[in-house]
Amino acid sequence: MAVVERPTAWQEDIIDLIGKFQPVMLDCVRAELKRIASGRGDRSRAARVALELSSAFRRQPCGGARVDDEIVSATVGGGRAIATTDHELSRTASAAHIPVITLRKGRVALKSA
Repeated sequence: MAVVERPTAWQEDIIDLIGKFQPVMLDCVRAELKRIASGRGDRSRAARVALELSSAFRRQPCGGARVDDEIVSATVGGGRAIATTDHELSRTASAAHIPVITLRKGRVALKSA
């Protein structure tokens, strides 16, 4: 949703930082976006656009834990990174030595593990 709220050339920026990548969206993250999208206002609109943008992402099932825990669990090992602007998720990922892709001053930035 952040790239909708603060437009950026996120795909090109990520490729510049880490090289070619395959975006993945967990089913529980998709469900959370759908819940937000069902409302009204700017946040709901951003969630609807995010769902459209993510339609080409590879999907991955969740195991039933909290969404943030599912994200971290799906990312551990395998050279993956988490893309988020959520400070709590970013701190959790950093503690688990997972690289975090985030936005700083309107540009994509990589916070190394």
